[in-house]
Amino acid sequence: MGNFKNGKLTIYVDCVSPYSWFGFTNITKYRPLLNANGVEVEILPFFLGAAREAAGNPFAPTPKWKEAFSKQDSETSGRLLGLKVVAPEVFPISSLFPVRVATYVKEHYPAEKFDATFEALASGYWGKSINISTPHGVHKALDGIFTAQEVDKIMKNALTPENKKRVIEITAASGAFGAPWIVGVNQSGEKRSWFGNDRWDQVLHHLGVPYTPVSIVPPEEAKAKL
Repeated sequence: MGNFKNGKLTIYVDCVSPYSWFGFTNITKYRPLLNANGVEVEILPFFLGAAREAAGNPFAPTPKWKEAFSKQDSETSGRLLGLKVVAPEVFPISSLFPVRVATYVKEHYPAEKFDATFEALASGYWGKSINISTPHGVHKALDGIFTAQEVDKIMKNALTPENKKRVIEITAASGAFGAPWIVGVNQSGEKRSWFGNDRWDQVLHHLGVPYTPVSIVPPEEAKAKL
């Protein structure tokens, strides 16, 4: 265990949300330096649909007037992270089953297996249009991370009362109305929450972690680097 004396960052993610994929990609990139700065990082899969309902923010289809912007936004966000976003053939799906799968893996396998599992589920849905709400889709997404027999065992155990209860507990504790949902507790014990993948300056500022804000490179410096 690291010496996490400067706070904790928890990010709640659900593979049905492309911005969860982006947030997961960012946090796995930031995690080593956050840990080095004494900040503990935890990634928790949760059921976004239930969280939104509880918060009074149920899912609604994207309005026609917003569709072009949403497509541009998700594609550009993905490109900046080195991810290729492909609109799923089936949208939306119920993410409860894959979230249960990810939760079981998180609770019973090494951390690197969980990271690989969530990445495979999110990228499978948003990068390869795999319907991960089905056993067949989960098998397809997790191929190469687990054997087919292991996936069968994981899916069976994901549906046990204990694992179902764990998903409910995590979802209820999140207090989220969207995903990714980021909760930061700084070294003074002050807690703040954010929704989205575009709040990292605020998150890092709250945690007291040294960071470089977005800045424009002067033309002469840009030319000098060519």
